[in-house]
Amino acid sequence: MTAARIVVLSGPTASGKSGLALSLARVFPLEIVNADSLQVYRHMDIGTAKPSLEERGEVPHHLIDVADPDETYDAGRYVGEAEGAIAGILARGKVPMVVGGTGMYIRALLRGLDPLPSDPEVRRSLERRWAEEGGGSLHSELARVDPETAARVHPSDRIRVVRALEIFAVTGVPPGRARSAWGGAGKYRHLFLALWPDRETMRRRIDARTEEMFAKGLLEEVRGLLDRGYGRDLKPMGALGYRHAVAHLRNGVPLRETIDAVKRDTRRYGKRQVTWLSAEPEALRLSPEESFRSAREKVKMYLF
Repeated sequence: MTAARIVVLSGPTASGKSGLALSLARVFPLEIVNADSLQVYRHMDIGTAKPSLEERGEVPHHLIDVADPDETYDAGRYVGEAEGAIAGILARGKVPMVVGGTGMYIRALLRGLDPLPSDPEVRRSLERRWAEEGGGSLHSELARVDPETAARVHPSDRIRVVRALEIFAVTGVPPGRARSAWGGAGKYRHLFLALWPDRETMRRRIDARTEEMFAKGLLEEVRGLLDRGYGRDLKPMGALGYRHAVAHLRNGVPLRETIDAVKRDTRRYGKRQVTWLSAEPEALRLSPEESFRSAREKVKMYLF
Protein backbone atom coordinates (compact mmCIF):
# COMPACT_ATOMS: atom_id res chain seq x y z
CA MET A 1 0.00 0.00 0.00
CA THR A 2 1.40 3.40 -1.00
CA ALA A 3 1.96 5.77 1.89
CA ALA A 4 -0.20 8.89 1.96
CA ARG A 5 1.54 12.09 0.82
CA ILE A 6 1.85 15.16 3.02
CA VAL A 7 3.91 18.34 3.06
CA VAL A 8 5.79 19.43 6.19
CA LEU A 9 6.81 23.05 6.70
CA SER A 10 8.94 23.87 9.73
CA GLY A 11 11.57 26.37 10.82
CA PRO A 12 12.63 28.35 13.87
CA THR A 13 10.28 30.74 15.61
CA ALA A 14 9.39 33.94 13.73
CA SER A 15 10.85 32.60 10.47
CA GLY A 16 7.60 33.13 8.55
CA LYS A 17 6.06 29.64 8.52
CA SER A 18 2.42 30.75 8.79
CA GLY A 19 2.71 33.34 6.03
CA LEU A 20 4.45 30.94 3.67
CA ALA A 21 1.89 28.22 4.42
CA LEU A 22 -0.97 30.55 3.51
CA SER A 23 0.76 31.61 0.30
CA LEU A 24 1.26 27.99 -0.74
CA ALA A 25 -2.33 27.07 0.15
CA ARG A 26 -3.55 29.79 -2.22
CA VAL A 27 -1.74 28.05 -5.07
CA PHE A 28 -2.12 24.35 -4.26
CA PRO A 29 -5.00 22.24 -2.83
CA LEU A 30 -3.59 22.28 0.69
CA GLU A 31 -5.14 22.30 4.15
CA ILE A 32 -2.99 23.22 7.15
CA VAL A 33 -2.43 20.95 10.16
CA ASN A 34 -0.92 22.85 13.07
CA ALA A 35 2.30 21.49 14.61
CA ASP A 36 2.83 24.20 17.23
CA SER A 37 2.44 22.91 20.78
CA LEU A 38 0.92 26.19 22.04
CA GLN A 39 -1.49 27.01 19.22
CA VAL A 40 -3.56 24.01 20.29
CA TYR A 41 -4.72 26.01 23.34
CA ARG A 42 -7.76 28.27 23.47
CA HIS A 43 -7.41 31.85 24.75
CA MET A 44 -3.70 31.92 23.84
CA ASP A 45 -3.63 33.86 20.58
CA ILE A 46 -1.22 36.78 20.70
CA GLY A 47 1.67 35.07 22.44
CA THR A 48 1.48 32.07 20.11
CA ALA A 49 1.29 34.15 16.90
CA LYS A 50 -1.80 32.16 15.99
CA PRO A 51 -3.19 32.68 12.47
CA SER A 52 -6.06 35.16 12.50
CA LEU A 53 -9.71 34.14 12.18
CA GLU A 54 -9.71 35.68 8.69
CA GLU A 55 -6.73 33.55 7.65
CA ARG A 56 -8.34 30.44 9.09
CA GLY A 57 -11.51 31.29 7.21
CA GLU A 58 -9.62 31.56 3.94
CA VAL A 59 -7.64 28.32 4.31
CA PRO A 60 -8.79 25.43 6.53
CA HIS A 61 -6.57 25.04 9.63
CA HIS A 62 -6.70 22.01 11.92
CA LEU A 63 -5.60 21.44 15.55
CA ILE A 64 -5.88 25.07 16.58
CA ASP A 65 -7.96 25.85 19.70
CA VAL A 66 -8.58 22.18 20.53
CA ALA A 67 -7.69 22.25 24.25
CA ASP A 68 -8.05 24.48 27.29
CA PRO A 69 -4.81 25.61 28.98
CA ASP A 70 -5.39 23.31 31.96
CA GLU A 71 -5.80 20.19 29.79
CA THR A 72 -2.99 17.70 29.26
CA TYR A 73 -1.78 17.87 25.68
CA ASP A 74 1.23 15.80 24.67
CA ALA A 75 2.80 14.18 21.63
CA GLY A 76 0.58 11.11 21.96
CA ARG A 77 -2.61 13.14 21.84
CA TYR A 78 -1.19 15.27 19.05
CA VAL A 79 -0.38 12.29 16.83
CA GLY A 80 -3.86 10.82 17.30
CA GLU A 81 -5.61 14.07 16.45
CA ALA A 82 -3.23 14.95 13.61
CA GLU A 83 -3.73 11.55 11.99
CA GLY A 84 -7.49 12.07 12.19
CA ALA A 85 -7.21 15.50 10.59
CA ILE A 86 -4.91 14.18 7.86
CA ALA A 87 -7.30 11.33 7.06
CA GLY A 88 -10.15 13.81 6.68
CA ILE A 89 -8.11 16.09 4.41
CA LEU A 90 -7.06 13.18 2.19
CA ALA A 91 -10.68 11.99 2.00
CA ARG A 92 -11.64 15.41 0.63
CA GLY A 93 -9.03 15.06 -2.11
CA LYS A 94 -6.76 17.70 -0.59
CA VAL A 95 -3.13 17.53 0.58
CA PRO A 96 -2.29 17.98 4.27
CA MET A 97 0.46 20.49 5.06
CA VAL A 98 1.83 20.10 8.59
CA VAL A 99 3.08 23.50 9.74
CA GLY A 100 4.91 24.36 12.95
CA GLY A 101 8.12 24.40 14.90
CA THR A 102 7.52 21.77 17.60
CA GLY A 103 10.05 19.15 16.59
CA MET A 104 8.75 16.49 18.96
CA TYR A 105 5.28 16.63 17.41
CA ILE A 106 6.57 16.49 13.84
CA ARG A 107 9.00 13.67 14.60
CA ALA A 108 6.31 11.64 16.37
CA LEU A 109 3.86 12.12 13.50
CA LEU A 110 6.36 11.12 10.81
CA ARG A 111 8.14 8.30 12.64
CA GLY A 112 5.84 7.20 15.41
CA LEU A 113 6.08 7.64 19.15
CA ASP A 114 9.30 6.46 20.75
CA PRO A 115 8.49 2.93 22.01
CA LEU A 116 11.68 2.50 24.02
CA PRO A 117 11.65 2.23 27.82
CA SER A 118 12.37 5.13 30.11
CA ASP A 119 13.26 5.58 33.77
CA PRO A 120 12.44 8.90 35.48
CA GLU A 121 15.19 8.42 38.08
CA VAL A 122 17.82 7.79 35.42
CA ARG A 123 16.64 10.79 33.45
CA ARG A 124 16.71 13.08 36.49
CA SER A 125 20.25 11.92 37.27
CA LEU A 126 21.36 12.65 33.71
CA GLU A 127 19.66 16.06 33.81
CA ARG A 128 21.56 16.88 37.02
CA ARG A 129 24.81 15.79 35.41
CA TRP A 130 24.06 17.96 32.37
CA ALA A 131 23.62 20.97 34.66
CA GLU A 132 26.75 20.20 36.68
CA GLU A 133 29.15 18.83 34.06
CA GLY A 134 27.88 20.46 30.89
CA GLY A 135 26.59 19.00 27.65
CA GLY A 136 30.04 18.31 26.23
CA SER A 137 30.78 15.75 28.94
CA LEU A 138 27.57 13.79 28.35
CA HIS A 139 27.96 13.98 24.58
CA SER A 140 31.48 12.53 24.91
CA GLU A 141 30.03 9.71 26.99
CA LEU A 142 27.43 9.07 24.28
CA ALA A 143 30.21 9.01 21.68
CA ARG A 144 31.93 6.22 23.62
CA VAL A 145 28.85 4.00 23.88
CA ASP A 146 27.25 4.83 20.52
CA PRO A 147 29.44 6.81 18.06
CA GLU A 148 26.78 6.62 15.34
CA THR A 149 24.09 8.33 17.42
CA ALA A 150 26.58 10.86 18.81
CA ALA A 151 27.53 11.87 15.26
CA ARG A 152 23.88 12.71 14.50
CA VAL A 153 23.16 14.60 17.72
CA HIS A 154 24.58 18.05 18.38
CA PRO A 155 26.47 18.36 21.70
CA SER A 156 24.11 21.14 22.79
CA ASP A 157 20.93 19.14 22.11
CA ARG A 158 20.17 18.32 25.74
CA ILE A 159 16.92 16.43 25.11
CA ARG A 160 18.36 13.99 22.57
CA VAL A 161 21.69 13.44 24.35
CA VAL A 162 19.97 12.75 27.69
CA ARG A 163 17.38 10.50 26.06
CA ALA A 164 20.04 8.47 24.24
CA LEU A 165 22.03 7.93 27.44
CA GLU A 166 18.84 7.05 29.29
CA ILE A 167 18.06 4.36 26.72
CA PHE A 168 21.56 2.93 27.08
CA ALA A 169 21.35 2.96 30.90
CA VAL A 170 17.96 1.23 30.94
CA THR A 171 18.46 -1.32 28.14
CA GLY A 172 22.23 -1.80 28.09
CA VAL A 173 22.02 -1.51 24.30
CA PRO A 174 23.42 1.40 22.26
CA PRO A 175 20.47 3.64 21.40
CA GLY A 176 21.22 3.53 17.68
CA ARG A 177 20.78 -0.26 17.68
CA ALA A 178 17.80 -0.10 20.07
CA ARG A 179 16.06 2.30 17.68
CA SER A 180 16.71 0.16 14.61
CA ALA A 181 13.03 -0.66 14.27
CA TRP A 182 11.98 2.93 15.03
CA GLY A 183 12.36 6.03 12.91
CA GLY A 184 11.79 4.35 9.56
CA ALA A 185 9.82 5.63 6.63
CA GLY A 186 6.61 5.96 8.63
CA LYS A 187 3.09 5.96 7.25
CA TYR A 188 3.38 9.21 5.28
CA ARG A 189 5.43 10.07 2.24
CA HIS A 190 6.48 13.62 2.90
CA LEU A 191 8.17 16.65 1.47
CA PHE A 192 9.97 18.36 4.35
CA LEU A 193 10.57 22.09 3.87
CA ALA A 194 12.49 24.10 6.47
CA LEU A 195 12.76 27.87 6.57
CA TRP A 196 16.37 28.73 7.34
CA PRO A 197 17.04 32.40 8.19
CA ASP A 198 20.56 33.51 8.96
CA ARG A 199 21.33 34.47 12.56
CA GLU A 200 20.95 38.22 12.10
CA THR A 201 17.68 37.87 10.21
CA MET A 202 16.35 35.57 12.94
CA ARG A 203 17.38 38.03 15.65
CA ARG A 204 15.71 40.92 13.84
CA ARG A 205 12.48 39.02 13.22
CA ILE A 206 12.26 37.77 16.81
CA ASP A 207 12.81 41.27 18.19
CA ALA A 208 10.15 42.73 15.88
CA ARG A 209 7.64 40.01 16.69
CA THR A 210 8.17 40.41 20.42
CA GLU A 211 7.55 44.15 20.26
CA GLU A 212 4.46 43.52 18.13
CA MET A 213 3.04 40.98 20.61
CA PHE A 214 3.25 43.41 23.49
CA ALA A 215 1.82 46.21 21.34
CA LYS A 216 -1.12 43.98 20.37
CA GLY A 217 -1.98 43.24 23.99
CA LEU A 218 -0.04 40.23 25.26
CA LEU A 219 -0.24 41.56 28.82
CA GLU A 220 -4.02 41.87 28.57
CA GLU A 221 -4.25 38.34 27.15
CA VAL A 222 -2.22 36.94 30.05
CA ARG A 223 -4.22 38.95 32.58
CA GLY A 224 -7.38 37.44 31.10
CA LEU A 225 -5.96 33.92 31.45
CA LEU A 226 -5.10 34.56 35.10
CA ASP A 227 -8.56 35.99 35.71
CA ARG A 228 -10.08 32.80 34.27
CA GLY A 229 -8.19 30.84 36.91
CA TYR A 230 -5.38 29.48 34.77
CA GLY A 231 -2.45 29.55 37.18
CA ARG A 232 1.18 30.22 36.37
CA ASP A 233 2.03 26.61 37.27
CA LEU A 234 0.26 25.25 34.17
CA LYS A 235 2.57 24.04 31.42
CA PRO A 236 1.40 26.49 28.70
CA MET A 237 1.58 29.39 31.15
CA GLY A 238 5.29 28.63 31.52
CA ALA A 239 5.86 29.14 27.79
CA LEU A 240 7.84 31.94 26.20
CA GLY A 241 6.15 35.29 26.63
CA TYR A 242 3.51 33.97 29.00
CA ARG A 243 5.79 33.29 31.95
CA HIS A 244 7.50 36.62 31.37
CA ALA A 245 4.19 38.47 31.27
CA VAL A 246 3.09 36.74 34.49
CA ALA A 247 6.34 37.83 36.17
CA HIS A 248 5.59 41.42 35.13
CA LEU A 249 1.97 41.31 36.27
CA ARG A 250 2.45 39.39 39.51
CA ASN A 251 6.03 40.13 40.54
CA GLY A 252 6.49 43.65 39.24
CA VAL A 253 9.33 42.92 36.80
CA PRO A 254 9.73 46.16 34.80
CA LEU A 255 8.12 46.11 31.36
CA ARG A 256 11.28 46.88 29.37
CA GLU A 257 13.17 44.20 31.27
CA THR A 258 10.30 41.79 30.56
CA ILE A 259 10.31 42.49 26.82
CA ASP A 260 14.10 42.16 26.60
CA ALA A 261 13.93 38.83 28.46
CA VAL A 262 11.35 37.51 25.98
CA LYS A 263 13.61 38.48 23.08
CA ARG A 264 16.63 36.83 24.69
CA ASP A 265 14.86 33.59 25.60
CA THR A 266 13.11 33.37 22.23
CA ARG A 267 16.47 33.66 20.46
CA ARG A 268 17.76 30.78 22.58
CA TYR A 269 14.70 28.72 21.72
CA GLY A 270 15.18 29.49 18.03
CA LYS A 271 18.74 28.18 18.22
CA ARG A 272 17.48 24.92 19.72
CA GLN A 273 14.97 24.59 16.89
CA VAL A 274 17.78 25.09 14.36
CA THR A 275 19.77 22.36 16.14
CA TRP A 276 16.86 19.96 15.74
CA LEU A 277 16.35 20.84 12.09
CA SER A 278 20.08 20.45 11.43
CA ALA A 279 19.74 16.81 12.44
CA GLU A 280 16.85 16.18 10.03
CA PRO A 281 18.48 14.87 6.84
CA GLU A 282 15.27 15.14 4.81
CA ALA A 283 14.73 18.83 5.54
CA LEU A 284 15.16 21.02 2.42
CA ARG A 285 16.42 24.42 3.53
CA LEU A 286 14.75 27.59 2.25
CA SER A 287 16.07 31.08 2.81
CA PRO A 288 13.32 33.55 3.80
CA GLU A 289 14.23 35.83 0.88
CA GLU A 290 13.31 33.23 -1.75
CA SER A 291 11.11 30.98 0.35
CA PHE A 292 7.88 31.27 -1.64
CA ARG A 293 9.41 30.83 -5.10
CA SER A 294 11.58 27.92 -3.95
CA ALA A 295 8.82 26.27 -1.92
CA ARG A 296 6.30 26.65 -4.77
CA GLU A 297 8.61 24.86 -7.19
CA LYS A 298 9.37 22.05 -4.72
CA VAL A 299 5.71 21.51 -3.85
CA LYS A 300 4.75 21.56 -7.55
CA MET A 301 7.32 18.90 -8.39
CA TYR A 302 6.25 16.81 -5.41
CA LEU A 303 2.53 16.94 -6.09
CA PHE A 304 2.52 16.83 -9.86
